[in-house]
Amino acid sequence: MNQYKILLLFSLLFGQEIPNDFSEFHERKILMDLGMDWSQNSIFGPIRLIHNERDSDSLLIRNRFGFEASTDNSRAMYGYGHFTYNKFFHGYLYSRIVNDPNLFQRYSGVSRDIARSGFTSGETDLSGICYENNWLILQFGRGRQSWGAGNDIQLGISENSNPYDYGMIDLDFGKLKVRYFNGYLETDSLSISRFITGRGIEWNNQKNSVLGLSEVVVYSGKNRTIDFAYLNPISTHLEIELNDKQNNLGTDSGNAIWQFSLDYLLLKNIRISFNYLFDEFVLDKVQKDKNKISSGAYSLKFVYIPKVSNIFRLTTFYTSIIKVGTNTFRHEDGNNNFVNRESPLGWIGGSDSREYKLGINSFMNKKRIMMKLGIGKREIGENTINKNTYYKYTNFVKDEFPSGKIQTKVFINGEFHWWVKHYLTFIIDYDYNLIDKNNKLSELNFGINIFYPINAKI
Repeated sequence: MNQYKILLLFSLLFGQEIPNDFSEFHERKILMDLGMDWSQNSIFGPIRLIHNERDSDSLLIRNRFGFEASTDNSRAMYGYGHFTYNKFFHGYLYSRIVNDPNLFQRYSGVSRDIARSGFTSGETDLSGICYENNWLILQFGRGRQSWGAGNDIQLGISENSNPYDYGMIDLDFGKLKVRYFNGYLETDSLSISRFITGRGIEWNNQKNSVLGLSEVVVYSGKNRTIDFAYLNPISTHLEIELNDKQNNLGTDSGNAIWQFSLDYLLLKNIRISFNYLFDEFVLDKVQKDKNKISSGAYSLKFVYIPKVSNIFRLTTFYTSIIKVGTNTFRHEDGNNNFVNRESPLGWIGGSDSREYKLGINSFMNKKRIMMKLGIGKREIGENTINKNTYYKYTNFVKDEFPSGKIQTKVFINGEFHWWVKHYLTFIIDYDYNLIDKNNKLSELNFGINIFYPINAKI
């Protein structure tokens, strides 16, 4: 694996949070699938690029101002800035202004009636301040958390959600790591405020396996403020709610999920990632006699690394399955659903769904080309949380899965990224969908991303 260290050096940045659109983000995910630098693997994401401890005590500034456009008529201007001071203090900002919010992923900015130079909306996707050394991270700002083993199979909270503001503490004791965060999601027109908090622990043998347990809670209420009971990193949702220790009493003021995660590297060329999530428990006989069932989700992914993989062509083959129960992520109070600004906090397929997928990812480092190809089948029931995002669940009675009228989608998607220069990228995206065996949708888009870098040392 020494041959991959060269590529790793190219991906070192001074930042902690890095936008999903940047090449460094994709490179780091491929390296993890290859089993590279396993000691940095974690169920607590999104991926944070490695901090270079050799940085001087000076103020180091890394900026870029860019423009991206595609044949789907999407256009955006963006700015990214990051500073490092005295090795361990960091600040970062990534903002975008766009012509159409509906054409951009992970975007929740509000479209305005008046356009300026064709742009109608703007939003800060990432921003914050951070202190980070080799065992401690203290961070406050805007972004997202993505918890779970493997790439692209996160269930409850993922890197594809809309951004939110939160504070976070992460303690790394070598093989043992813990993380806690508490954040604000949104407030609606009825003054219902919504918050999110999470706590987790993981064990990494720093060779080939990672085990993790986590709890994430969404809580809400009319004119509700951040709950000090949930500010305790070593608290649990059940203990708080069942003992009326929260600032909004009752057993319907919050919604928790619990997750077990396993990441395992087998024979140095097979990565196995598994997540199992619990939402509602049905334990006693009375509930079972009423035909009630528990609610949860699971995801499983196998990644195979063929011998062709080397420093010039890093290739992986994968297969994955994701299943999310009908009522998973919903609550008896819909304000506690796992959504943010009309979109899921976790897997993009929402709930009441399952997906089977095969694919290949390849990165040619010498030519700076990345290619992705995936083919799969997704079934979505009529009670998916992607529809009626703030509706409560109606019951937990055993029924057909997926529920009601099922939408079946067979899909093929492909991506081609060519970093001609570090500041210039050409992009090709292809999506083909066969919906319910008779509705074919096909889309091919060409795009460009170009930026001007400004770096300084003071």
